[in-house]
Amino acid sequence: MSYIFKENLVSSSKYSIKCPYPMKPRYVVCHNTANDASATNEVSYMIRNNNSVSYHLAVDDTCVIQGIPLNRNAWHAGDGSSGPGNRYGIAVEICYSKSGGPKYTAAEENAVYVMARLLYQYDLGIDALKQHADFSAKNCPHRIRDEGRWNSVKTRVETVLQAIKEGRCDPELSSGTPVISPPSFGEGIFTVKVICNELNIRKEASFTSQVVGTVKKGDVYTIVEVSNGLGRLKSGVGWISMGTDYVEKVKIDSSADSSDSSSSFTVKVICNELNIRKEASFTSQVVGKVKKGDVYTIVEVSNGLGRLKSGAGWISMGTNYVEKVTTTSSSSSSGYQVKIVNCSVLNVRSGAGTSYPVVTTVKANEVYTIVDESNGFGKLKSGAGWISLSYTKKI
Repeated sequence: MSYIFKENLVSSSKYSIKCPYPMKPRYVVCHNTANDASATNEVSYMIRNNNSVSYHLAVDDTCVIQGIPLNRNAWHAGDGSSGPGNRYGIAVEICYSKSGGPKYTAAEENAVYVMARLLYQYDLGIDALKQHADFSAKNCPHRIRDEGRWNSVKTRVETVLQAIKEGRCDPELSSGTPVISPPSFGEGIFTVKVICNELNIRKEASFTSQVVGTVKKGDVYTIVEVSNGLGRLKSGVGWISMGTDYVEKVKIDSSADSSDSSSSFTVKVICNELNIRKEASFTSQVVGKVKKGDVYTIVEVSNGLGRLKSGAGWISMGTNYVEKVTTTSSSSSSGYQVKIVNCSVLNVRSGAGTSYPVVTTVKANEVYTIVDESNGFGKLKSGAGWISLSYTKKI
């Protein structure tokens, strides 16, 4: 839900207590309130008491309330009367952080937009985004820090800031949480490579939608649709952010498409980690990594390396690193349909076995097309992964 912006400014008669100094902002300082009060209640309490503690903005799941003028300081950073946080930082308090949950998640998302807009308004870079803890020995923003997500929050703010600079997002503080127009990747289906360490897969085309899995740095995926700044994975698993801090478009040579070639084959990674190289050479640039248990289709072999069907690059074909995967021929090329039975929820795994990671789930009575079988598992036609055939009924 988009936020509503309101002002409830402290009386000028209290400036000497709450915000005594004129200020030209140098920082935007992120806080968690450590309670479950709304933004309206936070600011109302702040302006009516006579304590020196003060903050510029409080953000919850529906509202952004401003209590201190942005051209005056506030006492929020705990670094004294002349400290840079107190004297030059705009304080953004994120509400509902004590208990967390959906209301906090929505409040944090609203705060991402607020902090990005403040950086833009005062011509500040992403390094001007600070935590309360950067100025004093306080564990704040406590929920973000305890969950180890500060870098993730900072990256989200930077994505919105970049979108504002590119004219894809309204820069006004009062404009709510709008849909960000996606970067221009061109029309139709295209391929992207993940360039951040880890990126959430969401069930729907919304940044507040349920997270159903993650993708890793260096992974390459086909996007078949873009909506609200997210791209839908061809596999059908879900949607990932199209932000330029998270993915980059990969140019695939159409002449290299060997998906129907009888010479292509499948390998499973048997070492802990294996480099993906840009060219078919062991001295070529490393552009990503694959992990133990991952399964890939190889469409060409050269100099002891195999080219990944995805176009991400080349991996070693050494027998200490990969093994060829053989599949049964019991299923026809057109596949067959099964219904999920004997369970309420069934894991979808990245490979044909329980040792492979779970990438998503399917539910009882749902119907899926199986295009391959191996080790008692069936490969979903969507490309999402493999399911145990012990929990299915052929129809």
